[in-house]
Amino acid sequence: MSLRLRLLLAIGLSVAVLWTGAALWMLRDLDRSLQRTLDERLAMSARMVAGLLAQSGVRPASAINAQGALTVPGARGMACQVRSLRGEIVATTRADRALPIEAGMPGYHTTLIDGRPWRTYTLRTGGFDITTADRVDERAQLRRRIALAAGVPFLIAGLGGLLALWLGAGRALAPLSMLRRTLASRPPDATEQVDGSRLPTELRPLIDALNGLLERMSQTLQRERNFTNDAAHELRTPLTIIDTHLQLARMAAGDAAQQPLADAALGVARMRATLDQLLMIARVEGRISFDDGSCVTAADALQQAIAIVHDGSHRVNVEQPCPSPVLDVPPQLAVTALRNLIGNALRYSPPGSPVDVEVARENSHVRFVVRDRGPGMSEAEARSATRRFWRGRSTPGGSGLGLALVDAVARNFGGVLALEPRPPHGLQAVLTLPARKTIATTA
Repeated sequence: MSLRLRLLLAIGLSVAVLWTGAALWMLRDLDRSLQRTLDERLAMSARMVAGLLAQSGVRPASAINAQGALTVPGARGMACQVRSLRGEIVATTRADRALPIEAGMPGYHTTLIDGRPWRTYTLRTGGFDITTADRVDERAQLRRRIALAAGVPFLIAGLGGLLALWLGAGRALAPLSMLRRTLASRPPDATEQVDGSRLPTELRPLIDALNGLLERMSQTLQRERNFTNDAAHELRTPLTIIDTHLQLARMAAGDAAQQPLADAALGVARMRATLDQLLMIARVEGRISFDDGSCVTAADALQQAIAIVHDGSHRVNVEQPCPSPVLDVPPQLAVTALRNLIGNALRYSPPGSPVDVEVARENSHVRFVVRDRGPGMSEAEARSATRRFWRGRSTPGGSGLGLALVDAVARNFGGVLALEPRPPHGLQAVLTLPARKTIATTA
């Protein structure tokens, strides 16, 4: 869950609960005041009628004998009735066919009239019972209108407040978004300090901790790079000395010692090859710069890789476009990757069988396809082949680092290595490397 949404939920729910409680309290108090006001209106109407009767000097018997019950048009939902103490209706606002209002004890009551609930008030004064009434459903309708008039502003204010909170939280968290974009745009090996001078005070501790981590990472990376460079230079010298002494020993030794010395020389050669591969992988994955300003075309890189293979280079069939695209990869790494792919294809193919290499331009990339006629790999083996020191079945003395190095070069420079089995025999290695926008032709 995002920080913005968390703020909205935390503050929005708190404000919603408070505003809802305040609105309910206000509506409850308003409803009580409305009911009290309507009841007082009934009582005031009854007292007004009683005052008029007292001023006119009307007596119950004379009023009934003289003119009978008086019917006065009334308002919708309201009624008034004057009775004598003996129960005769002196005056009423209800029609002749309408049921009379049952007058009970003086005071407020809720009773059914014509099947509907009415709120009544009965005042006993002199010789009359004066009853005023209004319909409960009319009161309920009035309550709903008042509640709607009072509640809509609360609802609008609540929704507007949540919208303002969402927009305000977005603006308040904009520095975090800017920091995220800044960090996302940095290259993987960037260890420069992050500028936090324009960020809010609350983010300064985070920036300080991040800069401290970057400083420690920079020191660690520098130590690793120094070790890799020192190992690349220093570890080759003892192996060269051992190889030289083995050659001298083979010259002076008898026939019985020739084979052991040859095996020892082969072991030294394998150790040197493994060491070179390990150091190259460490330098590639350590993001050590190989850029010396030079560039190489796909054709030149392929020719150099085939020339390094020596044994079996005449078995390589190359199909490439003309003009040849320029690779956006350091020449040393491009040649090394292609050499490993072609060397593996020659090593696993039967003696005398050719290895096909196809070069094609695909938009902003160059696609190298190396096909051999060896035993091939299963899909599970193809997925595991790029792991370090993984050796497949029938591996004739491989170190298990060649494909790992090719995969490291491809990943670190925006390319892809794919190994595809070719039933019934053979393997197809597809290496995709980025190409520069400019096109160069081979001489």
